[in-house]
Amino acid sequence: MTAIGIDLGTTNSVVARRDGAREGAAVVKVHGKSGTPSVVGLRRRDGKDEFLVGANALNFAKRDPQHTIQSVKRLMGRDFADPAVEQARGRRAYQITTGPGGDPRAHVVMGDTTYSPVEVSTMILRHLRDGAQEKLGEDVTAAVITVPAYFQEAQRTATREAGEAAGMVVKRIIDEPTAAAIAFGLEWDKGERRRVLVYDLGGGTFDISILNTTQDAEGQNHFQVLDFVGDNWLGGDDFDLLIVDKIIDWVKRESGTDPAGDTKFLFLAKEAAEEAKRELTESDSADIIIPAAFRTAGGVGDVEMTLSKDEFDAMIEPLVDKTLGLVRQALERQSLSTGDVSDVLLVGGSTLVPKVAASVERMFGPGKVRKHIDPMECVAIGAGILADTLRGVECAACQAVNDESDLVCSQCGESLTNARSAGDTHVYDVTGMALGVAAVKGSNADAFVPIIPRGTPYPLAESMHEAFSTTDGRKILVPVYEGDSPVASENHEQGVIDWELPEEVDANTRVDVAFLFDRNRELHVKISVPGTPFEKDLTLKVDAARTKAPAKTEVDEDDIAYREDLIVTVEAARHFVRVYEQYLDPSQAMKIESDLNRAEQTLMLSDPEECRRMTDVLNRDIFGAGLATQLYLAERAASQASPEDAQRINHSVASLQKAHLEGRTGTVQQQSQALNAMLAKVRQESASLREVEDAENFDGMLRRLEES
Repeated sequence: MTAIGIDLGTTNSVVARRDGAREGAAVVKVHGKSGTPSVVGLRRRDGKDEFLVGANALNFAKRDPQHTIQSVKRLMGRDFADPAVEQARGRRAYQITTGPGGDPRAHVVMGDTTYSPVEVSTMILRHLRDGAQEKLGEDVTAAVITVPAYFQEAQRTATREAGEAAGMVVKRIIDEPTAAAIAFGLEWDKGERRRVLVYDLGGGTFDISILNTTQDAEGQNHFQVLDFVGDNWLGGDDFDLLIVDKIIDWVKRESGTDPAGDTKFLFLAKEAAEEAKRELTESDSADIIIPAAFRTAGGVGDVEMTLSKDEFDAMIEPLVDKTLGLVRQALERQSLSTGDVSDVLLVGGSTLVPKVAASVERMFGPGKVRKHIDPMECVAIGAGILADTLRGVECAACQAVNDESDLVCSQCGESLTNARSAGDTHVYDVTGMALGVAAVKGSNADAFVPIIPRGTPYPLAESMHEAFSTTDGRKILVPVYEGDSPVASENHEQGVIDWELPEEVDANTRVDVAFLFDRNRELHVKISVPGTPFEKDLTLKVDAARTKAPAKTEVDEDDIAYREDLIVTVEAARHFVRVYEQYLDPSQAMKIESDLNRAEQTLMLSDPEECRRMTDVLNRDIFGAGLATQLYLAERAASQASPEDAQRINHSVASLQKAHLEGRTGTVQQQSQALNAMLAKVRQESASLREVEDAENFDGMLRRLEES
């Protein structure tokens, strides 16, 4: 079985292989090139569709950028409503949309068909595998594939799915910085210990990883990941787009034409920006010339401008500073200083930009910065080494080595869920963010309760547990989140697990939720009732968990009602934000907007239980927003009160709004208390106002407002 390492990059992908008879690894030239553009295009010829991958697709994009997909890695495992996807939609020539059948994940359009990022990545990976097979003269059946360290679980799952769909056993999904450290680790002596910081700035992502490394007496390398931070939306692409903006400004200034909506211009400008960036690594200026680049009233216009190195450095300085801020954050989280780091590895094509390398050297000193291994190739080389040295998985119970695809140990029959990878290269990974559930905690109905804290080594030797009280009768709902915010809805939802309590178990009982993270970073969940034999086990396939549920054969009236309730609540929340946004804290506004996006995804999925849950979430948003909530209640009360009461309410509201806008905090508090008293009095006098009690008891809401 031939195994390769694949650096599946945003702009370019690289394949490497280690021959077991040799120490090192080498890049495999796929179709004659060391790097393959991560691009897929659809060409229609003689009435037939033909997919192009790599350099051919990139060349084809000059003629048809709308049906050529670039930077698809940035869309992996993301929903269409994700702010990052919205940003991409404004920057890409191709169309980004939702999937067929109500699938909320981001998809791309080629020809008349939508494709998921997994399907596009599968085409790239299959192209890489076929090219490697042709070059090596051997069947390639397995691979280690790299991803950014800060990739979320949905993105890792999507990458694994793409590798398997391309016809390979995915031995491991490994972080790009860790793979780079493996490549550099070949040079270290036995017994030597290093603390390494990997600065990985690629085409679309940025990662910082800190590792302890050593080589033992048997010559086996050990890599212990201490921590990592990153930004999945920061890379060389963003440098290019700053140049594109500069080109757009030049066209506007010189011709009075705004070409920003021209998809072909955007592609040509992006291509010219990449070339200018490369030229500026060695020259003090770069000429940007694009013939027939844009349309004018009189025909077409050419771009002829010059970008100096000083201008480019000034443009990218805020982005470079942002990367250094993340470096400091990573060091501080481990209570380390720059002096505690022995080696800094520069990884990723964007570290070839002189401004980037010089900034890192100023921070750590030039003597620590290592850049002698090609930063464009070291990730693939490390993955190739790992692919060759992995020998299977070691059973935690009996230490027998089994095949990667085995589910139970061939020797003792124990589950291999918590088995470690076996081989000559040992990697000890940690979780980048906490994994937990949304739960009610005191008065907070949107609390995030971590079960697996961030920085936890995995695979876990045993499950980690939390006990919860069920609050919905016989139905158990476990919304799983990944993130570091104490507010559940501000984290990344991984899926919702539901289970009906068996009849033998009392309703509203306590249940135990256990998480087990395996070597592939797949989450195994067990829900059980303490003291009983009842339990439910499942593996949370993050990306699959977000697809549309199969349609029911019978229409449940309650299900329809839950959906209709959510539709009404979404409209109410939209009105609430539109009218009262100036009275919301920025964090409140961001949370409501995030919840609205999730609610709209839920409506596409038509999951009744999730519809009911999101209705509750939005109602808590509306009725727990302090001053904005009070004004909202006053509006509703005035609409149903007598003319005299309505006039009094409106007068009090106007006084309160004026005091708020003028920043008179003491007066705001006095007016707020007066309005609360007025609303309570009006409610008591008008039975019709009982309709205000949609989500919670009206008096209870007023008490909460007074307490806040």
